[in-house]
Amino acid sequence: MPDRFFHLTDQGQRRSSNQDHAASVSLPGGYILLVVADGVGGAGGGETASDETVNAFVATMWADEIAEPEVALAKALDVANRRVRELQKTDPRLANMATTLVSALIRGDDAWVINVGDSRGYRLRDGMIEALTQDDSWIMEQVRAGAMTEEEAAKSPYQNVITRGVGVEEELMVERIVHERLSEGDVLFLCSDGLYRAVEPEVIAKTLIEKPLANKAAERLIELANEAGGPDNISIALYRHVKPVFDPGAPTISS
Repeated sequence: MPDRFFHLTDQGQRRSSNQDHAASVSLPGGYILLVVADGVGGAGGGETASDETVNAFVATMWADEIAEPEVALAKALDVANRRVRELQKTDPRLANMATTLVSALIRGDDAWVINVGDSRGYRLRDGMIEALTQDDSWIMEQVRAGAMTEEEAAKSPYQNVITRGVGVEEELMVERIVHERLSEGDVLFLCSDGLYRAVEPEVIAKTLIEKPLANKAAERLIELANEAGGPDNISIALYRHVKPVFDPGAPTISS
């Protein structure tokens, strides 16, 4: 349902290829899954890493009955990491590939968000946008340690250095999974750094409010990032929490 959940990815204006991948799918059991991955590594490695990660992550979530969302997300992340590590050993050109990943799993009023790397998850509520994830990046570690201000981080030449990611190490342990209770009208919004480095959070929030259909909001945000120069690949996945409305006048079927 592109009006409620949707994903979109774009090469941007300055990159020669798109190393991002994204997905938004309905899963068995009434779940909705959003995923964004931003690959790194030369010779097509980044594109391979993000593609294989999204495919492995979604396939694992689809194949298994989800009894415990946190456990299911952690397993899918582990499967994706093992897949990328396996491919690294098959081709020297892929040896240094890796990818970020941010994912949201939604069912009813509950949402679970997981991330590694610097792709982000946000929640829009009552006109206010809030980050649900923490970047696994060198610059944000410096900011959290008080060694660098956010203004300094925004100008740092090391913005793209991630400290954790799919394929970075043999074992990828889950450090945090955020559980959110959603309210009517909330928007869960995932994106790669090609979006949030080009478009301010306040503009993202304004666009999500002005464009109530998920697909139209994603399209407009991609446009805004490209209008700002499109310095990187841009990927978005979002979900708008709207509960079904029962129409007493609608026809019903009784057995």
